[in-house]
Amino acid sequence: MATNLYHLLRFIPATERWEMPPALETLAARLVQSGKLRINADTERNFVRLGTSRLDTTLSARELTDPALLPTTRALLARHVAPAEGPEGLERLLERLYSDLKKARGINLEKELRVARVLVQSTHPSVIELLLASGTELFVSYSHTVGDLMPVHEWETSGQASGLQATDADGTAVYVSAGGDPFFEGEHKHYTTDGFPALARMVVIAGQELGHFADLRRTSRGIAGRHSTDPHHQQLRASPIAGEGRQADIRHVARLEERYQQAGLAALCRAENNVAFYHHRRRYSPPWCWHQLRRLLAWHRFTSNCKRMGIYQPFATYPYHRHGEAIALYLSDMAFNLAPDADVYRSADPLVEDAIAVIEAVARVPQQVHKWGHAGVLQAWPNLYPFYYNTIIPATIAAAGTPIPDQTMDKYQLLKAKIRRKIKPRPGYYP
Repeated sequence: MATNLYHLLRFIPATERWEMPPALETLAARLVQSGKLRINADTERNFVRLGTSRLDTTLSARELTDPALLPTTRALLARHVAPAEGPEGLERLLERLYSDLKKARGINLEKELRVARVLVQSTHPSVIELLLASGTELFVSYSHTVGDLMPVHEWETSGQASGLQATDADGTAVYVSAGGDPFFEGEHKHYTTDGFPALARMVVIAGQELGHFADLRRTSRGIAGRHSTDPHHQQLRASPIAGEGRQADIRHVARLEERYQQAGLAALCRAENNVAFYHHRRRYSPPWCWHQLRRLLAWHRFTSNCKRMGIYQPFATYPYHRHGEAIALYLSDMAFNLAPDADVYRSADPLVEDAIAVIEAVARVPQQVHKWGHAGVLQAWPNLYPFYYNTIIPATIAAAGTPIPDQTMDKYQLLKAKIRRKIKPRPGYYP
């Protein structure tokens, strides 16, 4: 049964300052300084719940302690204090929140920056700029679901989700779960997915949920639907362009799989599996050498056919996957994310169900780019990929109203980062 792939990426995300392009490092620092980043790292977190209304407002440690943010926080809290209590009521509420902060234990600045760096790399810079401009809360959990980020009354409806983008009268929020400690460097794991698997999951889910956030259609009066839905219909309906594009891409992925099979994908996968069988048992034995030769011939035949047919894709994934195996995963993953299968996407109205599928598929364009690269996603989704990057991203750039930061590193910094990664790799971090 096909599922979404969360464990692989086409790049190793930067988590240290010396690995980041300067402009993106500045953007990550601004995200932390905004006080809108809420992190729950198993035994410690950097936010508390107000707990005085059904909306269950949360406040980060920075919002409660930073002199630049505290006036806004006090004005917010004043609305939750009865007039009869006066200024003393506000001070009592603040004292209670400070006490809750001590129990939460807090998140150190370096860990906040690491999380922010990963999030900044998970989407287009204009999306983070828009998130900061709109005051959107961004929640990150080390758990496998976002339930520990939500108030109790939302556990039943949304608590089992791995990620969520929420929009209501109180504002917008984005929820991301990592499924482990993405920066694990020790010996005894809390989750089996601690380390790179959690880091990859965080990038993939953040890419999808921030894709949902970017998809929101913004006007001078506020949010007015989504780019992936039809603005001229009162009920939830898919945008004609996105809806037809998704159906066309479903057919295209099916044809693409047929072409790969014609190129010899099945034979290459069999040869790779035979080599893998002997590689772990009788390496350098005559059967191993024989199957290595057959694999080499199958690989040469397959790549030659792919280049002749114009479908050659040299995927380099982390963790490493053999060429045929990577192509097979690529086809399965691209097909699944065009029509994700989950109860939450079901509806009695088939047109509403189709609209939900379109919304999901459009938001998954950036997460697929993180896994398979721009060229790979464009090859499989020739309609939804341009819809996202030629319609949605220009709209976020216009709404953010700020120049796009330079995402590159100078040659000296890039070389230094590569050398440092080679000399001192972090245990448990690299796949």
